[in-house]
Amino acid sequence: MDKHRLRCFVTVVETGNLSQAAARLHMTQPPLSILIRKLESELDVQLFDRVNNRLVLTATGQLFYKRAKSLLASMQSLVKELKETKEGLRGTVSVGCSTAASLFIIPEVVERIKARNLNITVQVHEGATSHLVEQLRDQKLDVGICRSEYKAEDLQTVTLYTEPLLLALPLGHPLLARSGVSLSDLREERFLMHAAPIGRGISDLLIESCQANGFTPNVVYWGIETLPMLLMVQKGLGIAFVPKSFAQLGLPGLPPLIEIAEPRLETRLSLITQKSRIQSAVTQHFLQITQEVLNERQ
Repeated sequence: MDKHRLRCFVTVVETGNLSQAAARLHMTQPPLSILIRKLESELDVQLFDRVNNRLVLTATGQLFYKRAKSLLASMQSLVKELKETKEGLRGTVSVGCSTAASLFIIPEVVERIKARNLNITVQVHEGATSHLVEQLRDQKLDVGICRSEYKAEDLQTVTLYTEPLLLALPLGHPLLARSGVSLSDLREERFLMHAAPIGRGISDLLIESCQANGFTPNVVYWGIETLPMLLMVQKGLGIAFVPKSFAQLGLPGLPPLIEIAEPRLETRLSLITQKSRIQSAVTQHFLQITQEVLNERQ
């Protein structure tokens, strides 16, 4: 029994006679009649009662009709799913993300996936770059979008975009009244820093820049997530540096963010993939949409 036989049987039932069914199926009546009889023989059941040259479904035929319709629908759905998967229009992408990517990139990507009626599921895993790299190597992630600059022979790292770092200060801080705050103005401050267990991150850039300006920063806190640090700044526990994209949040309770006049400090968001791994069609489609979003941000 195959799809063709099922479709022929269903057509005979729905047209009510062999001649109309044969016309709809673009075949002659005798081969169709033989096909139905062979189907009954194969199943060892009688599907039709033949009454006055009419075909009337038996109770067994009625059951088979319901199941045949369901099987044909399932086959059609399967073929559609296979085609969509092959073309990258269906599937699951596992993405390791920094906080910034989860807040400012992934939502726009998911919005475009929805607008295009794509059957793509995005599984996001947040964490430190070291953890995400380990997950990539174990093939538990398809791609990583990380803040740290990490290089290794088995990984490919591509810069997605670069943005300035802004200074987060507590409300009432004297520097908020100043124009043109420079890094050297912060030598007496308490720094809340982003930890970067592997790779080069924001903290490496800041420490090097502070030392170039004649001082070593007084780091009182190391953390991975940016939002908790901003809340700590709001409580007056120190100062922090965050990517400019965080100024878009507009959440109540966050501290003021100001630009640094000298020197200009920039951070980058990078895409990390495994060189030896062949990307699935759905992963490639996800990356294309991600690039569209990033191109419009620049």
